[in-house]
Amino acid sequence: MRATFTQEQLEIAKTVRSLAEEGVTARTALDAGWRAPACDGPLLRDFGLLGVPELAGGIGSDLIDLLVAVEVLGEHLVPSRFPAHAAAVQLLSGSLVPEDVLSGERVLTPVMDALVRFAAQADGFAVLLPDGVGIAAAEGIVARQSLDPSVPLSDVTLTGPDDKTPAGAGPWRATLVVAAELCGVAQGAIDLAAGQARTREQFGRVIGSYQGVAFQLAEAATARKAAWDLTLYAGWAVDNGRADAEIQVHAAKAAAGRAAVFAAERCIQVHGGMGITMEADPHLFLRRALVLDAVLGTGAWHRRRVGALRVQSRLA
Repeated sequence: MRATFTQEQLEIAKTVRSLAEEGVTARTALDAGWRAPACDGPLLRDFGLLGVPELAGGIGSDLIDLLVAVEVLGEHLVPSRFPAHAAAVQLLSGSLVPEDVLSGERVLTPVMDALVRFAAQADGFAVLLPDGVGIAAAEGIVARQSLDPSVPLSDVTLTGPDDKTPAGAGPWRATLVVAAELCGVAQGAIDLAAGQARTREQFGRVIGSYQGVAFQLAEAATARKAAWDLTLYAGWAVDNGRADAEIQVHAAKAAAGRAAVFAAERCIQVHGGMGITMEADPHLFLRRALVLDAVLGTGAWHRRRVGALRVQSRLA
């Protein structure tokens, strides 16, 4: 595995960052409900082939290419459908994915557990079943109250998919998309807290010079770095068919969720009394972290899977 990003991956991150810094934000969704950000169209149209294997109709892009893009979107709390759509594509990647899905003309969202994101805004659903995966349509959609209004959640009743294919590594790949977004949320919360620590003064000194503040941010940065490294390694392991791929995916999702929630909580603390107000932004990161930590398996569930797989490997 490469220890550094390729030039192409750096360009992907730079391009997505320029798109993410424009238009609708999580704050907008909190105040006025969800609506598609300006970057939704370009992301769905131009980045849909990222991380899609050639077998599935892709161009051989590495899964890490996609994770890099999604991490940037999480960092900026972009309320885009792209991460959910990308996870749906990855779930279906064990076989040929329809061309209109890869081009973003038909937007999907994954159904792997009870939490379904962007159901009302999707054109179809990539469904994980005990005997495979397929594309289904909605028979009924009931909106749920989401802790993060920029990520709408719904209960969905589906008409079973007509065609099913083996899931393969699809569920692992989809899970890593969520892990990457969580790592981005953690980084965004750390950046917001660091900015506050560098500018706010107490007793004639910036608060970042106090150990009680600096150590919290250092812990958050350490947890985020570990989770991101683990997510990238898991993506490489899945792409290369490594024997440890499954356990690394579960470990990455659990670590990413924990890092995002921890960083968001530290961000609130660094902001002090202002940090718990609706007018300040730290709670937006905590909202997104808590929602994504519960998507495609809670952190607790993934940690249990890591334990079970380790026990199995020792017994074997």
